[in-house]
Amino acid sequence: MGSELIVKTTRNKSDIEKVLLHPDIYDTITDDYCPSAVNFILPLTDDYLYIGGYVKGDIIAVMVYHTYKDGDKLHIQVLPEYRKRYAQQFAEQALTFKRTLHLYAEIPILYKNVLDFAKSFGFEVSEIKVCDYVKDNQKYDTYIMRYAQA
Repeated sequence: MGSELIVKTTRNKSDIEKVLLHPDIYDTITDDYCPSAVNFILPLTDDYLYIGGYVKGDIIAVMVYHTYKDGDKLHIQVLPEYRKRYAQQFAEQALTFKRTLHLYAEIPILYKNVLDFAKSFGFEVSEIKVCDYVKDNQKYDTYIMRYAQA
């Protein structure tokens, strides 16, 4: 049985926004200082690479790469109803599209499940930004994770 998941680059604004603006996702990827989802402007410049995960032609996940320090920062988002079945597979395949040797992720300590997921792929804490993330008027540390296998 072949894989149902197709992973490819995309610049389809509607597809990308379907994932990033999903209420469960947008609420966790934004802090108190970000605009509401209706005011979100998707950056479609050359600094950004979008990788989409598709099942039966529908987008279910997005990985975003963009310039950061000496490499790229990445963000991975999978629609909640597809996480259990596809998150691991999507992340593995989307990582093959990396543009730089060094990869980073910024993850607030508030999201332990995301920290654990990143660690499962070989990301390690390289820096901690103290009280850098504000969510619901609470301050949290943010871990700068570096891809150790890069």
